[in-house]
Amino acid sequence: MNKFLSAMTISISTIIATSSVFAAPNTHHDNHSTQQHQTQQHQTQNHSNQHKVADQKPQGQNNAWKVGQAFPNQYRTASHKFDYKHNKNLSKPSQNQQWYKVDGKYVLINTSNHKIVKVIR
Repeated sequence: MNKFLSAMTISISTIIATSSVFAAPNTHHDNHSTQQHQTQQHQTQNHSNQHKVADQKPQGQNNAWKVGQAFPNQYRTASHKFDYKHNKNLSKPSQNQQWYKVDGKYVLINTSNHKIVKVIR
């Protein structure tokens, strides 16, 4: 009987000890999860801010078209492409060149490196 009580006491003590270990919060995992969420949220905010900046035209950009300058992606669209035949002042573009009309100006672009070749106001 004494052995039985000793065995029961040890068993109950073991159960209580192990259940408290399982019930304890895993602070390392919670902390990691919180950091991961904060990092992901920060990256999302940065990404949306980059889009806002990219969508806005820099101040004075409409007067800043210069030969050799990189032509911004936001203007390399079909709606900005211009057929030289519709304006007698435009020359026929060479191979790998395309005219674009932006802000009332005609900009000839090298389509391989996206640099401005000529600007006509």
